[in-house]
Amino acid sequence: MRWLIFLSRVAFLCGIFMALAFALLFIGANREESLFSAIILAGYGLSMVVLPLAGFSYLIAGIWAPKQIKVLPRWLLVSNILFLLIFLFFTFYFNDPYYR
Repeated sequence: MRWLIFLSRVAFLCGIFMALAFALLFIGANREESLFSAIILAGYGLSMVVLPLAGFSYLIAGIWAPKQIKVLPRWLLVSNILFLLIFLFFTFYFNDPYYR
């Protein structure tokens, strides 16, 4: 079950970078372009892969082995699900061509 804990920690870090990338988009500061672009790329690129993978792993582990989910800290599980919902909301709502 170490792989699920490791994946959860990686997903949490990706979620933090995603939140930082969203904050940088709304703030719009143009200080260090290379640093901002690296944070935004890490936030979007990694979150696009790791957050759905972690959510799908939680679903599969919850169905087949519910005891394995109890090994994870609750704050980590809840924060990763919250980051996934924020990512899906941003992806499907704000990037909708009919939104504007």
